[in-house]
Amino acid sequence: MFIFCLYFVLLLFSGVSFAQGTGSIFAPMVNEGHRSFQYRMVVDPNDDMNEVGFAQRLHYQASIDGDFRWRLIGQTRKTNDSDFDFDFVQAELSWDLSEDEQPYRTGLRFDVRVRDEDRPNQLGLHWTNQYNFGNDWHARGILMTSVQVGNNAASGVTIQTRWRVAKRLEQGQTLGAEFYNNYGNSRDFGDFNDQNHSIGPIYVKSLGSGWSVLSSALFGLSDQAADTELKLWFTKKI
Repeated sequence: MFIFCLYFVLLLFSGVSFAQGTGSIFAPMVNEGHRSFQYRMVVDPNDDMNEVGFAQRLHYQASIDGDFRWRLIGQTRKTNDSDFDFDFVQAELSWDLSEDEQPYRTGLRFDVRVRDEDRPNQLGLHWTNQYNFGNDWHARGILMTSVQVGNNAASGVTIQTRWRVAKRLEQGQTLGAEFYNNYGNSRDFGDFNDQNHSIGPIYVKSLGSGWSVLSSALFGLSDQAADTELKLWFTKKI
């Protein structure tokens, strides 16, 4: 873990450009009384311009009750104009549709994303599901849909799926694998290599005092996907 964190720090000082994906495979569960903030960074060691791509985001979330949770997100990216160029702000509302303690959980998330510089804004509706097996295994799947609105908005619906299989280990650790699929716009999905598909391992470690760290590496399966994306996220429950 120390070597992985050090690698990220070195990449931050190596001259980075263009934003990478900071999305997650989020769970449907909402826990009453939950509050937390999180810092995420994602690095592409060799992006489309043969440079190091980088994005970072900060979010705060809090449950309203046992069924609803809100979240506010701000994200920056490195571009040719700025080291910390504004990417977007996003507001989200998650709705847990299932009963507690059931093995199968399901829920919805609604989000609104706002950009600047005549880039289109975005509205999203996502369906997330999780099945909890015995012996601390779980599987999670998400169907994500979004549409663009405002200036320069494209028609059609962007469709994604995301998948995770993971096992909770001893001492607050989780180990698993994740699979991201962005099929593109419904007007023309194209073939597999025109889409964005990636897969890789994920590791989560509890650090104590409400802190945890997530590290992940995604490897592209299609031509449009980055060859490698490295993720490092720090979460603090408050």
